Amino acid sequence: MNRLNKLHWKLLIGCMLCAALAQIAIGTIPAGQAAVPTAAASTLTLPNHAPADFIQVRPDIPKGKLDTITYNSKSIGVDRKAVVYTPPNYDPDQKYPVLYLMHGIGGNETHWTTLCAANKVLDNLIADKKAVPMIIVMPNGRASAEPPSKNFMSDFNYYAFFEKDLLQDLMPYIESHYSVKADRGYRAIAGLSMGGGQGLNFGLNNIDKFAWVGGFSSAPNLQQPDVLLPKIQQAKEKLSLLWIGCGDKDNLITGSWNLHQGLSKAEIDHVWYVDTGGHEVLVWNNNLYLMAQMLFKPVGSVTPPPSIGKYNGEPVSFGMGMPGMAGGRGAMGGRGAMGGGTNAEFTALREKNGNLSKGAAGKWLVKDGENEMKLELKVDGSKLTGTLVNPQMPGAIEFKDGKIEGEKISFYYMRQMNGQDFKILWTGTLSGDEIKLKREVGGGTPGGGR
Repeated sequence: MNRLNKLHWKLLIGCMLCAALAQIAIGTIPAGQAAVPTAAASTLTLPNHAPADFIQVRPDIPKGKLDTITYNSKSIGVDRKAVVYTPPNYDPDQKYPVLYLMHGIGGNETHWTTLCAANKVLDNLIADKKAVPMIIVMPNGRASAEPPSKNFMSDFNYYAFFEKDLLQDLMPYIESHYSVKADRGYRAIAGLSMGGGQGLNFGLNNIDKFAWVGGFSSAPNLQQPDVLLPKIQQAKEKLSLLWIGCGDKDNLITGSWNLHQGLSKAEIDHVWYVDTGGHEVLVWNNNLYLMAQMLFKPVGSVTPPPSIGKYNGEPVSFGMGMPGMAGGRGAMGGRGAMGGGTNAEFTALREKNGNLSKGAAGKWLVKDGENEMKLELKVDGSKLTGTLVNPQMPGAIEFKDGKIEGEKISFYYMRQMNGQDFKILWTGTLSGDEIKLKREVGGGTPGGGR
């Protein structure tokens, strides 16, 4: 989806009608799209951003329907739920393309229609004839029979496990209960944050099943370019769309940028869209609004949007764009993003057991719901060192470069996930035998660190 030069456009316009007729004949374009003149479609250029009212409910247009379904997951061993959007005037006798849309960590199947506005976005786009009528399946991307953990980092693996559930359980259910085209040319996958990583990973792992793939603000579960690029290059099938989008103030942008750079170097066609904002709902709704207008249309018939934000590969400063923190267009807290224990406050209580230590030095217990972390602090003048043991994460974490100034303490350490470093910053105020602590999570650079 690199910008076509003028010469290429003239050739494309001249050949589009013949190409479209050929594609319809062999079944690679939905028959319902044949009524739209291809020459008109070829002139569609996406704006750099959605209009201000793009998620407003419009009383004068038909609305799609939301159903909560229950399907049996043999791969997990339990019944699971998903939310399914059927477009306005859904006709069971007509076959529709389908988009599998993934939520962020700490979310569930409801979050694309409660936290975000997927149904409103599509209702408005379809009413304006800007998007192909499609079915959207919004599953629970956390593949476990166990209830969600209070520590989001311990749930990472469950999101990777969902690939099997998606392919072996959910997709067959959808294709047997809804009027969908069971063919890769009519099947898309995308998502936000953790779901953005899932969308890109699962889609590029299974190009034989998905022709349209996207990730918005993809989290560190996103596999590295040297893993994903060979899969694209070796696939017999070609992708109709590969969309990578992120906000320019999102400190998770590094992973998306690295993939974009790798794709560009390998001359693999894709859309790189930089929004203005952080790790937030407005960015995700906007990415859906723009990407949805490219889905299931003839390749090359829609000019991708120019980025509205700017990013040059430098790490975004700590804290910007994360939920519940300053930055972006209305940063929000908690659910659906990197919430669920990412940025949080705790009270550490001194372990006594005959220990007569005073000040910050000593052993401390930090309660995180039912989870109990152990903190050991060592003080040498204004220098603070020590370890943190979290039962939900492997090994003792040693931190360095900590500081203590009067009653104020601070320290940090780095954690690495899928090749990208994350800076975990702790700050606190000492008061007798307790410390009021605050933990914040920020992005970093790939490689290096712990």
